[in-house]
Amino acid sequence: MRVLIRADASVTIGSGHIARCLTLANTLRADGADVRFACRELPGHLLQRLADQGYVTYALPARYDAEEDQDIEAALPWQADLSALAEQIEDEPPFDWLIVDHYGLDARWEKAARGLAVRVMAIDDLANRPHSVEVLLDQNYSAQALDQPYAAWVGPECRTFLGPRFALLRDEFQCEPIVIKPRVERVLVNFGGFDAAGQVYATMQALQGFADLQVDFVAGLHNPNGQAMNDLVASRPEWRLHALTGDFFALMQAADLFIGAGGGTTWERAALGLPTICITVANNQQLNAQLLAEAGVHLYLGAHVQLEPGRLREAIERVCHDAVLRQSYADQSRVLVDGRGARRIADALAARADNAATGQGA
Repeated sequence: MRVLIRADASVTIGSGHIARCLTLANTLRADGADVRFACRELPGHLLQRLADQGYVTYALPARYDAEEDQDIEAALPWQADLSALAEQIEDEPPFDWLIVDHYGLDARWEKAARGLAVRVMAIDDLANRPHSVEVLLDQNYSAQALDQPYAAWVGPECRTFLGPRFALLRDEFQCEPIVIKPRVERVLVNFGGFDAAGQVYATMQALQGFADLQVDFVAGLHNPNGQAMNDLVASRPEWRLHALTGDFFALMQAADLFIGAGGGTTWERAALGLPTICITVANNQQLNAQLLAEAGVHLYLGAHVQLEPGRLREAIERVCHDAVLRQSYADQSRVLVDGRGARRIADALAARADNAATGQGA
């Protein structure tokens, strides 16, 4: 099976789209699939990291002539994007699957891409635009909790996979939960692969009064507050600052409390039963974070732009000293996620391709 993934990463977009696609790609590749990536060369792109992991990559332009905005949800000039992609793979036979994980692309791009692949899959979080695909994945709790959020956006031929049961997590997250201790001893802070919002530094400031806590800060690449954070950590031997880490899973396993955003690590935390204080750093995270809070999965403090530092300090104090609350968060989280989402999606894609090959339907 041959698969092409169209997704981007940048300082503005973040790294979450690539991260979850890479998890699915690794599962597909382990099954024998030839998986490739097509990504724009935006500031902070991850093309080299993908290549270092053995993937064939196709570099697309950082900007198109008609493009006005490179916001995370801004629509791309879809004809220009598709033309650039087609030029990169013009000598390749059609792929079995084209997987698109991009808020800026919709049914127009997906329909026109039929010449590049036999079938198309979309990964989405927003349920705000039409899709022309055979498979759609939305791993968010909001997709499960709301009544048919994609009914108006996909056709009857589309099979939808909705909710955290299908969250794209690495194999190690099929694991036992962490042990909830009477008191919090170690805290892990991370707000994505780039932290353009500067929330790691804001959390560092809020934690200054907690001398008894061991804290790991994973700041991400190109963090806007890098020097200021280094200065603070230099005077705190119980703090450790990482730009990136080769074993984020181990840091999560060792932590008693996570402070972070409402992106892809939400499901990693849930799989581990890791109690979380959540602060959203993008508009598309807010609904999911709020619904999870209402379901008792984590403590949600709202969007970072509206958060007062004192409120974060109060939340840390409360959660650190309430083991019953932390155990409740852990239990509710584990109900949602078992870590086998990537396996389920990979099997569904392979079965669809096999059925088509044997004439049992596309």
